[in-house]
Amino acid sequence: MPESPSPRAEQSYDCDSGLDLNTVALAAARNPEDSDGLATLFQHMYDPVVRYMETKVKDPATAEDLAQDTFARVVERIETYTGAGIWAWVFRVADNVCRDHYRPMRNRGYEQPSETWRVDLPSHDLTPEEVVEWSELGRALNQRINKLRPDYREVLRLRLMAGLTAAQAAEVMGKEMGNIRVLQHRALKALRKHLPADSTAALYFLSASPDAGEDGVIRTSRVDLKEKSDVAGTSG
Repeated sequence: MPESPSPRAEQSYDCDSGLDLNTVALAAARNPEDSDGLATLFQHMYDPVVRYMETKVKDPATAEDLAQDTFARVVERIETYTGAGIWAWVFRVADNVCRDHYRPMRNRGYEQPSETWRVDLPSHDLTPEEVVEWSELGRALNQRINKLRPDYREVLRLRLMAGLTAAQAAEVMGKEMGNIRVLQHRALKALRKHLPADSTAALYFLSASPDAGEDGVIRTSRVDLKEKSDVAGTSG
């Protein structure tokens, strides 16, 4: 009978590929010349970092630049990685990159701009009325998102926008996975109160809370949150 995966292995496991990214990162740390390992980390983690950065800066091109800077630092510093959790490590690097981006502005006495979350259209086949509805949803979301508690904002940023699983978000936030589910449920409830009540777009974007549905799946227009991978962590 195979051993059950450790909590850390579950968090760093990538359900789409069957890879344990933590093992890949540790191998790259031991051998920084392992370009294949670094390429694997980039392949599986780059898009979530871009989406995370898109909540931090208003310009999509700048978000891409900051994500590239993040992985440049990952390559430079991979030797320092000790196995504490690759998602937490990479997102800590991303936060430092973002702070460095805004530091000159703060040094000149300017405040960091409020967050702006981009709500992507779920389809290119929307009617003009539906496009307007999605635009209104985006405005309503951004009017409210900066008023949420920081931990509510962070869990929604990681889950809804970056597309991390609950296990990966737990690793980044340093919490138990069950706590992440509770926190997300409360954050969605707080946010839902301030989105248009009669909006089909809002219902689609926040289609379910974590305790809804037999499989507990939350689906949004931004990403399909892979809740089934949060439970087992492996396919075996």
